[in-house]
Amino acid sequence: MADPDVFKRVFSFKPDLAYDAKSVERIQSNRRRLENELFFDRLLQVLQVDKASQLYPPRSNQDVRNLHHKIVSSAAPGHHKHSLLYYVLLDCRAYGNPAERFAADVYLPEKYATYIEGLWHLDHMQFQTALEKLTQPSLIPTFPEEILYTLVRHAPEGDLALPLAYYHTVAPALTTPKALDALFSAMCQVSITEGFYFARRQDEFMHKHLLHQLVSYVLLQPPGEERAKKGVELVNQPFTEHEEAWFEDYLTTGKDKQLHGARDTIMMRRMATGRFSEALGHPKDPSGRKHDGLNWAMLKDGLKNGMGPRHAPGGSKATSRS
Repeated sequence: MADPDVFKRVFSFKPDLAYDAKSVERIQSNRRRLENELFFDRLLQVLQVDKASQLYPPRSNQDVRNLHHKIVSSAAPGHHKHSLLYYVLLDCRAYGNPAERFAADVYLPEKYATYIEGLWHLDHMQFQTALEKLTQPSLIPTFPEEILYTLVRHAPEGDLALPLAYYHTVAPALTTPKALDALFSAMCQVSITEGFYFARRQDEFMHKHLLHQLVSYVLLQPPGEERAKKGVELVNQPFTEHEEAWFEDYLTTGKDKQLHGARDTIMMRRMATGRFSEALGHPKDPSGRKHDGLNWAMLKDGLKNGMGPRHAPGGSKATSRS
């Protein structure tokens, strides 16, 4: 069995190993794209391998040796050290498959190898392959919020299948606003209704925050058929009394009142819930403007005529005519 503490045994395939300039630049570029932190950096930090991330990617053979020394001399358990070395050896596929041979020599558990491969593919921006590894049932999720955030942030335009697949398969507990907001943004893009019910499952503070995000997301859509469709879906949600109050507060007193379509959205909601008198009596209702091709002043007049005496003061009592 290879002694992982001995450099020449771990890197027997090429004792003078050094990463070429192209490989170094690719890894550094990926680190920048991942907000200056690879998942390998996170592993090194969690396992308290002091300053090892400064040596990765190694630019010289001496850097490779120093990185190996930092890992094997750390206080991390043996299988964790082996996992870190396994990650480094995954970079060396041009020399055969030293990672696989090393894993067999040190009896690295398969689930550890699978997890490290998943993180390696994440760090190399190979998200589909990473997802296949990281959703294996045998794995205990580690860095789930960071993984989810990364998958959302780097999802192709309009394609959120990977982050949502990861969320629904792993079902991670989300505790950071960064990850929660990223997931919620993905849900809103797919379905306003799914986003609405996801917000409702959170505690009151986060529920209110996410409902606000949902309203903002709809109003910030560019004008057109898709915005109108999402707007209709939003105003037809079964709001509770509290949700109704939050909704109107966002659009009348909060920052969202300045967004294009805020007043129209209030009118649409009141109409959708049968509160025609409230919709028509709203003092800030638009007049004579067209929104997504609809003239609200004309609509108001039509509603007044259709409601007849029901819109008069006193409800059902008709006003007298001279």
